[in-house]
Amino acid sequence: MKIVTTLIALLTLVVGTNIFLRVQDQDRLETALILLDERISSNTTTIEKVEDYIVDAGIDFEHMQYIMMDNIRDVATALEKHKHEPVYVEVPVVPEVDSVEIQTEPEPVAAETLERTYDPETQIHIPSLPVPVVVCPRANNNLGKFIDDVSLRRDYKFLVTYDILDNKLDNVRFDKKIPSKLKAAMIKYINSFKFNGDVKDCKISIKVLEN
Repeated sequence: MKIVTTLIALLTLVVGTNIFLRVQDQDRLETALILLDERISSNTTTIEKVEDYIVDAGIDFEHMQYIMMDNIRDVATALEKHKHEPVYVEVPVVPEVDSVEIQTEPEPVAAETLERTYDPETQIHIPSLPVPVVVCPRANNNLGKFIDDVSLRRDYKFLVTYDILDNKLDNVRFDKKIPSKLKAAMIKYINSFKFNGDVKDCKISIKVLEN
């Protein structure tokens, strides 16, 4: 009897573990699909703006060409009707001045001093170059306008972790399971930040209330 009970407990534990892992994999896949959809929408919007700009630029160019040709015709007509009187201009005589060569000494340029680190293996002092520091982007938009259309039946508090790769949002992770619409709104919100270089494991804590 004890063996049967133990086997049933082990079987229940294995089934529960498999269900938990499947839910986690499904959640990660859902997040990746939402992020891909956001990137496709962003690229489509950019292409449409470029097409509109090209059409507007073509119309403006044709309009400017028409105005220029009209102005040229008006000037030509006015010149044909107008008779010019001879105009005499007295040019003053300017005495010649011997050229004087002025020599100026270049200002000394202060040389930048770099820190050097001694390498015992090569026995050479190697200059230490400054390494640029990239920090996580800061929020510059109001979260409210991104979740206005998201219906929330309860309060949510969660942590979002993400990476910036090639100046694009990548590998977004949520520490808790949240509705897919709220997840999509959060990805759009983070995408509105100003990215300043590649960085990993940026975190942002979010708390939204029931509406």
